[in-house]
Formats: sequence, C-alpha cells, structure tokens
Amino acid sequence: MDSIKTFPKFTIFFAFLMALEIAGLTVIPTFHMVSKAMIIAGIIGFYILVEKRQNNAFLTGLIFALLGDCFLLYETVEFFVIGLVCFLIMQLCYAASFNSKRRVPKNKDYLVCLAIAIFGITILAKLWSSLGSMSTPVGLYATSIILMAIYAYLRHPKLRGYNTVLIGVILFIISDTLLGLSKFNGSLPYGQILVMITYMLAQYFIVTGVMLSNIPRPKVQPIIDPNSSFSRHKRT
Repeated sequence: MDSIKTFPKFTIFFAFLMALEIAGLTVIPTFHMVSKAMIIAGIIGFYILVEKRQNNAFLTGLIFALLGDCFLLYETVEFFVIGLVCFLIMQLCYAASFNSKRRVPKNKDYLVCLAIAIFGITILAKLWSSLGSMSTPVGLYATSIILMAIYAYLRHPKLRGYNTVLIGVILFIISDTLLGLSKFNGSLPYGQILVMITYMLAQYFIVTGVMLSNIPRPKVQPIIDPNSSFSRHKRT
C-alpha cells in the first residue's frame, strides 16, 4: 500500500510497537500499561517530526487519543467515561481536519452518509438495553463516530491517501463495535486483542493517510514510442 511504500521506516517501527502491545496483552500484562501508551506517543512523534503541514485540529485529536488510551487503562466507570470523552473529542477533531478538505456533496453522497448513520444507530440500538446509566455518554460517543466517518467519506476522493483514511476509519468503527459488544453485551473470544489490533491499524492508516494527502502524487513520465505515427521524431 501507499503508506508502506512512502513511510517504510515508520511502518517497521509501528509494527514493532504493535508487537510490544500484543505481548503486553498476552505474555507480560504489567507491560501493557506502557506499551499501550507507546502506540499513540509514537504516532504523535512521527507526525510532528515528518509532517510539514501540520493540522492543529488533527494534532489535538492525537493528543486526546493518547489521553484516552491512558485513562482506559484503569477499569473503573469514572476513568472509562473520561476516556470515552477523550476519544469523543479526538473524533470531532479528526472530523474537523477531514472537513478542511471536503468536496461538494452529490446526491449519492447523501445516501452514503445516511447509510453510515443508519449503521451507527443500528449498533447503538443493539447495545442500548445493556448500557443502563452509560446510555447518554455512549450515545454521544456513537454520534461522534458517525460524524467522523461521514467527514472522512466526504473528503475529496482525488486526494492521495483518501482510501487509506477510509480504511482507517472503518477499522476504528470495527474496533469500537467489538469493544462495545465485549463490554456491554458479553465477552468475545480474544476480544481485547482484536480490539487493540484493529485500533492500532486504524490509527496507523488514518495518520499516514492524512499525511499522504499533503504529498503530491509521483508524476509518471509518458513513454514515447519512436515507431509511433504520432511521434514527430519518427525515423523514415
């Protein structure tokens, strides 16, 4: 993919961070307290050092993602809600940065946006009876995810990295859906590992996709066939 070809060193480094986090989840549980924070910390460092056209809203979103990861390390209702709010802010910041490169919607775009909203509402409805006192914060959180997905879709499709960002957002939705089902609707086999793998890949694709949009596409030089009848240099 374009992200791997354009950022090969960071891709290898990020794969190493993912391996550390998976090890923290499976082999050394106490290391999870450090390895989880390293994921977004590494992304923030990469973004600041490499991206010359930084978007303040996007960078703010990354910072709140780091805060959210740290708060969610503690399994209490209070810290879960705080972490949820941090990720809600992250998604709104991402949506704001996506909106800065938005295209003019066509009729079919409204239908796609409606489909995204219906999907989010369907997942929320499936969890609603199990949410209890968490219904309001989770409902607001689901709304922020829907907005982020809509604005990611509405970015200009000719942007380099457009599909990369979309893949990241889809993985983020999958990760949060798995997290919601695991936390409020019964545990899932390997749920925590699946949640973290999809989350880490989501952040990787979103960030690299956003950075790709600021890099011009490589120009392809046309190959002129000297035997072509359209060549003014054709030999007789």
